[in-house]
Amino acid sequence: MTTVTIVTGAASGIGAACAQSLCAAGVAVLGVDRDLIPWHAPTLHPFKIDVSDATAPAQICAAAHQIAPQIAGFVNAAGVMRVAHPFAVDEAHWDAVMGINAKAAWFLTNAILQAMLPWQSGSVVLLASTAGKTATTVMHPVYNISKAAVIAMTKTLAHTVAAVGIRVNCVCPGVIDTPMQSAVTAALVDETQDATAIWQKRLARVPLGRSGDVHEVATVVQFLLSEQARFVHGQAINVCGGMVMQ
Repeated sequence: MTTVTIVTGAASGIGAACAQSLCAAGVAVLGVDRDLIPWHAPTLHPFKIDVSDATAPAQICAAAHQIAPQIAGFVNAAGVMRVAHPFAVDEAHWDAVMGINAKAAWFLTNAILQAMLPWQSGSVVLLASTAGKTATTVMHPVYNISKAAVIAMTKTLAHTVAAVGIRVNCVCPGVIDTPMQSAVTAALVDETQDATAIWQKRLARVPLGRSGDVHEVATVVQFLLSEQARFVHGQAINVCGGMVMQ
């Protein structure tokens, strides 16, 4: 292997689907997660670390270079979501969500882009969310803000590295059937609505009438990493069944 692709959040959900699709295509993948990765593939190289650790960018880049000299791709799928009314958000809540979804994404992406510079090629895909475009519910306010930040950093970094041939895009999933979505649904359960009612209410906002599958998101991510998307740059692409059309 002469190149490696880094995928964070590779233990479950969209991150796992992205890493699995890349491995199925024969790509060497450094799968990063703070949890043990419960699946295996011949080209998967698991690496256990919390991306919010200040040393994570250097450690992750070093681990990638032990696999291959060139980092060809990066998928930032690590993320967290917490439920709270905006007026109930305290500093600990803010720091926990922004620390992973925005701060860690910023510093890790910067480190990886700098590692790509000598090769003058590479593709980065950050996982944002339709929540970053429309604030889909006020009950996860800091998540909304953090994903808007991911969209802004995608555009900023796309401008930064365009001249050297490195591409940066982000994907904005909508209602996708993941463990995170299930946890959020459970957290929203109250005396008036059970989990089924909350889930159906969310699906009612999707014109296609169903939730998305993680592999449907992974397919778009894999396209953006590929040469087929060589003229796609600085974009925030929705994968949401038509829930957001902008």
